[in-house]
Amino acid sequence: MNNLSLLDFVFPSRCAVCEALGPNLCVNCLGVLSPSPHEFQRGPVFGRAATYLSPEVSKLLVSFKDRGQSALVNDLDPLIAPLVTELAAYREVVYLVPAPSRLENFARRGFVPSFVLARALSNQVANSRVLNTLVLAKDVKDQVGLISSQRHANLAGSMSLNQKVVGKSCFVVDDICTTGATLIEAWRALSVGGANVLGALVISESKPALTL
Repeated sequence: MNNLSLLDFVFPSRCAVCEALGPNLCVNCLGVLSPSPHEFQRGPVFGRAATYLSPEVSKLLVSFKDRGQSALVNDLDPLIAPLVTELAAYREVVYLVPAPSRLENFARRGFVPSFVLARALSNQVANSRVLNTLVLAKDVKDQVGLISSQRHANLAGSMSLNQKVVGKSCFVVDDICTTGATLIEAWRALSVGGANVLGALVISESKPALTL
């Protein structure tokens, strides 16, 4: 038994949604996770979501972000296809700006989900570039469990830029939009820096009352 087979035996792969033994996403769950592309708006930010938040999408994102299954990004091509189409419509160079993560979350996960998603999109669109310019300039609380007003207050004025963005056409990239607090603050920081913020691109959008 080789090392890979041994690892599969000791730590068998499971579907991120239904937890059945097998690939990261089984055939049945791949069928359920079909795109429902739509536009949305939060404050001044117009966005494009690949689908709506559902129990299946929620499980997928939790597995991707918090259960060590970052390789799931390789299985998301069918779901993020509408976002790829959105980007490919631009002839100019478009910059994909990942929403920043708290240091505690980065230390726990070992990666920034929005950066992984931005890179997955950029790999499919020749005229796009990942611009990892947004940083958290002050301590913020974890957004989980906060109501809408608390989320906006928590993030207000929290982001700054680590490089110049003047004149650059940008999309903010994140995995999910609920209240829009993250996207609005990212829009503010980029706009103050002189960027042309085209909007936001997210995998899923939910009503603000829901949290992940």
